[in-house]
Amino acid sequence: MLFCSYFNEIINQQLLEIEKNFYNLYTSDESLHDFRVSLRRLCTYMACFKKYININDDILNSARFFLKSSNTVRDRETLIQKINSLQTLDSQLKSLTDFLSQEYNILKSNFYNTISLNLENFLLTAKSNIEHNSFCKEKYSNDTVEEIAKKVLLKQTGRISDIKPNKKHLHKLRIEYKKFRYVLETLQKFQYQDIQIENSIAKLKWLQDKLGYIQDLNAHISYLKCTKSKLFHLSDTIDALIKTFKGTLRQNRKTAIFALSFYRYAEIKKMELKWIIQL
Repeated sequence: MLFCSYFNEIINQQLLEIEKNFYNLYTSDESLHDFRVSLRRLCTYMACFKKYININDDILNSARFFLKSSNTVRDRETLIQKINSLQTLDSQLKSLTDFLSQEYNILKSNFYNTISLNLENFLLTAKSNIEHNSFCKEKYSNDTVEEIAKKVLLKQTGRISDIKPNKKHLHKLRIEYKKFRYVLETLQKFQYQDIQIENSIAKLKWLQDKLGYIQDLNAHISYLKCTKSKLFHLSDTIDALIKTFKGTLRQNRKTAIFALSFYRYAEIKKMELKWIIQL
């Protein structure tokens, strides 16, 4: 399949997902998460394939703005979920979750109102670009998805190889591996019998879940430290929660660093060699 046609197709798919999940924000528990995933995919496709497309800065900047606007409300949502999952939920923790829930509802409402003002114009602009084939560069109009995706993945393996898998770089690696996975999934659609690609995507999903959990814990610990001064009567409970999160963070971080080291030097290098030979 030609790259230009496929790029329009995957962008249109993300636009449909963004619109659907935003308007389901108050009716589906996973809609905020799914809304963010669709935005991240759209941003990734535009950023990773930027050499091969005409970038519309208004579309990309709006998508990044929507994503950034959702960060705080998503952080609060996952913090509430983690506290509710604890085996013991005493009255002090209940008071904390009540406070967090009130704050979350305000954040969600503000987020919804902000996006509502901008979403329609964003969707119209992006869909117009697809209809007029404005993303396509004439120079690459005859290139296939497989050819371009492999070139982008090779470049991405280089970016990943330059980052050492240690605790300072976990969030950066999470972002770069996520880009790698999203582009790899475009290749999977056309090489669906490639077991190596299937296995790599499954491993990447596991890695990203682990790294996402670590990032959440880091954000929750920072937030709780700042919030403790506002909730002095719950300071002991907050300290205990921070201690629990820190212990979980250390354990998950160690597992992730080991997994990243293996994946980086085994899986990535194996695929990199294969694509160099093919190209």
